[in-house]
Amino acid sequence: MASSDVKEQQATEPGNFPRAGVSRPLFTWKYKHGVDGQGRIQFPSKWKMRSTETELIAVVLRHEITDKDYILVLPYDLFNQFSARLHSDSFTASKAQAFRHDYAERIMGIDLDGAGRFMLPGELRTPAKLEKEALLVGCVDRFEIWNPADYDEAREKEKVILKSEKSNQNNP
Repeated sequence: MASSDVKEQQATEPGNFPRAGVSRPLFTWKYKHGVDGQGRIQFPSKWKMRSTETELIAVVLRHEITDKDYILVLPYDLFNQFSARLHSDSFTASKAQAFRHDYAERIMGIDLDGAGRFMLPGELRTPAKLEKEALLVGCVDRFEIWNPADYDEAREKEKVILKSEKSNQNNP
């Protein structure tokens, strides 16, 4: 049964055809939550997922503009698209194997507990500097987890880039 504050979008296969009966939450807005001593963070109630079958995968990434780490969280079907390169690389080539090891050490599945929290181990929290607070930023079909100060810095730098690009479009 759907709650009126739960928004969903249809999951799609390549080619943008909806899969019957499969939906995922719509992650919008941003929410600041505390990080407790065990690394648990409250999942925003507006993002509640209808099904416990929706698996979430957390990946530590580096923001190209600020060189700061943050955590990208994807539903499993999007994670498969995100990691497609791993499936196409050789299983034994040294460079591909090194990339796969580096990549895999920065990924883990996350689950919600009965109280609507998820736990991030120190290996994921430390690179993103998630100590006492975490900012969960909705990105429509995925969300990001940031140190609040790092996110503010990233957004300021992104706004400068967007403003510059807009200015360049207006002045050919």
